[in-house]
Amino acid sequence: MTLSELTLYGAVKRAAEKFPRKVALLYMGRNIRYGRLIREIDRAADMLAGEGITAGTPVTICMPNIPECVVLFYAANKLGAVAHMVHPLAPEAALGKYMKSVGSTFLAVTDIFAQNYAGLIGGGEITTLLCSPAGMLGAVKRAAFAVANRSKVAPVRRIGGVLLYSRAIKRGAKAGEASDENAPAVYLHSGGTSGDPKTIILSSKAINALCEQGYDILGLSSLSQFHGGGMLAVLPMFHGFGLAMGVHVMLCHGGTDVLIPKFHTAETIKLIAKNRLNYLIGVPVLYEALLSKPKFSGKKLKNIRQAFVGGDYVPKNLMARFDERMRENGGTARLFEGYGLTETVTVCSVNKSQANRAGSVGKAVIGMEIAAFDGETRLPAGSEGELCVAGDELMTGYYGDESGDVFFESGGKRFVRTGDLGHVDEDGYVFFHSRIKRVAKVNGVPVFPSEIEKLVMDCRAEVREACAVAVPDERTGAKIRLFAVLKNSAETSAAEEERALMDFIERELGGYSRPDRVVFVDGLPKTLVGKVDVNALLRSQSEK
Repeated sequence: MTLSELTLYGAVKRAAEKFPRKVALLYMGRNIRYGRLIREIDRAADMLAGEGITAGTPVTICMPNIPECVVLFYAANKLGAVAHMVHPLAPEAALGKYMKSVGSTFLAVTDIFAQNYAGLIGGGEITTLLCSPAGMLGAVKRAAFAVANRSKVAPVRRIGGVLLYSRAIKRGAKAGEASDENAPAVYLHSGGTSGDPKTIILSSKAINALCEQGYDILGLSSLSQFHGGGMLAVLPMFHGFGLAMGVHVMLCHGGTDVLIPKFHTAETIKLIAKNRLNYLIGVPVLYEALLSKPKFSGKKLKNIRQAFVGGDYVPKNLMARFDERMRENGGTARLFEGYGLTETVTVCSVNKSQANRAGSVGKAVIGMEIAAFDGETRLPAGSEGELCVAGDELMTGYYGDESGDVFFESGGKRFVRTGDLGHVDEDGYVFFHSRIKRVAKVNGVPVFPSEIEKLVMDCRAEVREACAVAVPDERTGAKIRLFAVLKNSAETSAAEEERALMDFIERELGGYSRPDRVVFVDGLPKTLVGKVDVNALLRSQSEK
């Protein structure tokens, strides 16, 4: 059977049967081999079944990249349940909103962050599973971690109805194995193709279709050339790139996922030096951090086989500086840019060692097709239009049947609109020009200006109008600036109101959505059709 004919669990199970002694996960110096990983997944599936989780049930996983996050993801898939992946730093209000939107009543979180969700956990309607970041480490590290974090963990453990992973995993009901690769497998939150927040449904088939081409993306002509190696798995699994390329592709083919809950530059460099980290994927700020360190040099850079960057605007000088660092130290890896969106699992085009073109985001991966369209009319090579994608990686749709006209048929194929402008040249290389949709990428994390605007206008009585815009930032790629019209600007000082709005947005939507500034204006310029003229607004501010 091909990968596309298997569930996500089935793909990892097949790899475990083939490579039981190979290292599947490397976590804080601890090796977890494929044989142990699949046994842990099976036990977790039994535990979930004992808690009433069945096919189609959403299981909310709100954790950084620790072993239990990986285990629970595949355990849910074994049952035919849906892994509902949420940002591990989501504020309580956002997490509650996400869970309610998909009908989830089961939440898995790390015990050290659980106090942030006390209002959800203590309500009695949600079953909460607490996982320790040290749960699969040795006894000494577990004990040290428990002592260091006692004040955070102890109050949460006393809440009624809370399950401890270390105890719950020892009991459960014998779980069967689902086999429908087309069933909903994952819920991911993204901006849709219009910039309005949506919940995207992905099947096992769609994710496995990408991973089936993983060897080609990694610069190999065939799977027989893949001899293992470590993949940097630091992008959280709520991120399509982190889920599919950072974690799943390695576990399908017998490689090692190097789990790092939070990026640490010095630790990453040490892992490269030990030849435990050979494939790097990340957002631009990750590579900027590496290049800023003099220790990111020397013979150890020869251990890097491939490096990919995406999820945000990539400065061309970043790739040039990375490549030059490699050449100076005898490394053969080069930094390649790709393009993708959650509606296509993640990467759908990529530059690679055997086929790349400056200025482009590469060619469509095998099994995918990308073309520029004007509406539903396909444009000739070189013409600018909306980039649209067809192939096996397409999402099932948006949760709640909100797909609208995002899908369309052309030439007997089903295309999805991306909400991005670009062109495809005569050789098939894709060039990204700009976004049609209003989505900002802050450190690679999608932020939705429309969501910020609606929040402050609906919930802050003092705000009459608001417009959130993304402005370029060298460190994070983009930052949010909020323009606001107050109903009565004399009631409070501008500084007090600015701080109140910034704190409110961060509390409700998270730190990535926090504006760097709030600019109070007398009115917002409008286009002829009555929409806020963002360009005119920015121009008016730059002229002051």
